[in-house]
Amino acid sequence: MSAELPPGGIEVDAALVAPRLDLTVDDFRRLMAEGRIGVLCERGTGSDEGLVRATFYHGDRRARLVLDHDGRLQQTDDAPSPP
Repeated sequence: MSAELPPGGIEVDAALVAPRLDLTVDDFRRLMAEGRIGVLCERGTGSDEGLVRATFYHGDRRARLVLDHDGRLQQTDDAPSPP
């Protein structure tokens, strides 16, 4: 399982995200292709320089991953989406 930080954006292995949204990898990929999973990506500044936070939303679930500049997973936060 890995993530890459190419110049134009990030790529995250579906196996990192799918279980955090209570989905299979195949369902996650299908829902992503259909545009039914929301994604917010943020690049860190200041003391968070070099980090990227990727948050995935589906239904009432949220999966948040914090990745370093090499794409290594640093932190996760899985929770119901706020109302």
